[in-house]
Amino acid sequence: MIRPILILLLLFVISCSSNDNDDYKIDQSIYENNLLNDQELFVLANDYIDSKKFDAALIELDKLEVLFPSSEYANKSMLVKAYINFLKKDYEKTRALAEMYKSYYPGSKDIVYANYLEAMTYYVLIKKTEYSQENTDIALDKFNFILNAYPNSKYEIDILIKIRLIDNNLAAEKLNIAKFYLEKGNTNGSLVYLIDIFENHSSSLSIEETLFLITKIYYSLSEYELAKNYASILAYNFPKSKWYQESYNMINGLEDVGKNKKWYEKYNPIRIFIKNEENNSNNISIQSIR
Repeated sequence: MIRPILILLLLFVISCSSNDNDDYKIDQSIYENNLLNDQELFVLANDYIDSKKFDAALIELDKLEVLFPSSEYANKSMLVKAYINFLKKDYEKTRALAEMYKSYYPGSKDIVYANYLEAMTYYVLIKKTEYSQENTDIALDKFNFILNAYPNSKYEIDILIKIRLIDNNLAAEKLNIAKFYLEKGNTNGSLVYLIDIFENHSSSLSIEETLFLITKIYYSLSEYELAKNYASILAYNFPKSKWYQESYNMINGLEDVGKNKKWYEKYNPIRIFIKNEENNSNNISIQSIR
């Protein structure tokens, strides 16, 4: 008695929630004529995913959940459905399924993947630096939550790579704002953003130009010791940078630094570790769950 009720309820939910012509439709006969067990349905669904037959995969997963509700594969199928909706770029449905999984299975070992999927729905919506970075901030918060709550997970390396891109994106946005203020003559406003980059995004790809602009602003304000301090950090970490060469030319008039190639050491400059500079701007790949 319970199984027919579940089938009817599932059909009702699908018919009520579907307003997209691309949404898959289910005939009740597919349940009655099923000849596969739970594992076979799960494997078949994943085969359909590999072939990009997403609607067919969703049908097999629905059959799995209705016909084998107590199966371990039925538990995981909710996350696979969330993954499929992510591939279909239906991010709202992906988030809904991920949240539902976290509510239904709070102790599951796969809950980290539910969080990962949810974070990815914001990560793929990150826009260029001249636009709002709301999704960037949300993605960063969710990725950091995963790293802290689930250390050494199998998604950690992928998340760290994506955080690197987010860090670069946020730093580039702040650098653009700082340069805008500088062009308008607002050196104090510009300095606020530049110092923010130096303190919070020192491993980003924007740090070299940031250090040069800080040096330039302090030099223009006759804060020569501060100018030399930031120039020394630039010299110590990026001696071949064009931004160091410009800052060197600027401060060379303050003292004969050219006589001593290690002039910056007396300022005890800090070491900056730049992360891999590979271009991850198109890195929107997502790990699957099987």
